[in-house]
Amino acid sequence: MVMKVSKNKVAVSILAGIVLVLFFATVAGLFFYREMIKDLGTAQEEDFTEYPRLYAYIAEDPDSQLSSRIYKEISEYAVENNCYVEMTGQNLSTSYSKADRMNIAISSKVDGIILEGDDSAETAELINKATANGIPVVTVLSDCQASARKSFVGLNNFSLGSEYGAELAAIGDLNKRYPLNALILLDRDDGNADDIIHAAIQQAVTGRLIRLNSAVVDTSTPFTSEESVMNILDGLETIPDVIICLNDRTTESAIQCIVEKNLVGKTTILGYYDSDTILKAIDRGSVYATFAIETKTVAKQCVNALNEYHDTGFVSDYFSSNYVLINRSNITEYQTEEKEDGI
Repeated sequence: MVMKVSKNKVAVSILAGIVLVLFFATVAGLFFYREMIKDLGTAQEEDFTEYPRLYAYIAEDPDSQLSSRIYKEISEYAVENNCYVEMTGQNLSTSYSKADRMNIAISSKVDGIILEGDDSAETAELINKATANGIPVVTVLSDCQASARKSFVGLNNFSLGSEYGAELAAIGDLNKRYPLNALILLDRDDGNADDIIHAAIQQAVTGRLIRLNSAVVDTSTPFTSEESVMNILDGLETIPDVIICLNDRTTESAIQCIVEKNLVGKTTILGYYDSDTILKAIDRGSVYATFAIETKTVAKQCVNALNEYHDTGFVSDYFSSNYVLINRSNITEYQTEEKEDGI
């Protein structure tokens, strides 16, 4: 006897089978999704580290090479010492002034501020405001003496100026070119620090046949810096024998300008900082020598100063950092050491 099954029953059976398969597939998918979310949460928990102290680093120019290098060293050293440092204002579409970034840090109630200082009344007022809110401030590279900052980490600018003067005299002795004409390019925004270096250079070359002149450069952006240096050189009746630059941006601008104006060999540069551009220029002869700050030392001193103040309530008023003179006689050795240090 042959059983007859209606088409409706077959369709229902097939549909039930499909529903059952979809049900189990959905359950399996939900289980897999839950496990994936749990694993992701575990990974996020493992990657997340909470630090007891948060510091802010506020640079004069957040996008400058020197400030970026110092921040890199500070942030790495801070993590090793159980604290965290954020750099305010770097790589943002909107540009915030240093005063704005100070106010942001104060409003955020950070545990400390590392600030590239200046001698303006506004900066002193903001440092005092931070101090009144229980936030210690350490200045770096440039100081703000008329403020309640806890410590200053930086070079001895007078000593640096004396070294510039010694190198300037060495150029004169090497080339037997007297009187030697030198132009010092001052940063429009660096104020007192550049003035001290200028005075020290002047004192170091007193009694020698060296004529010093100076001009102020707008270093607010790489473009304005290069344009400003070019305008200064175009306005001179005689190109100086030596151009003295006191920061990284001015040095690179001067290099570019003397190359574009075909002045290599007719003038030389005493620079500041150790970027690839500057080191290559030493190799090629357009830069006689450059001074580089020991950024690792600066980073350690900044973080240690804030930690020491938090731990003891006291900290030294001044930490002196060293600089390195780089010229053709030691550039290969210097570059080798930098590679070994991973810089």
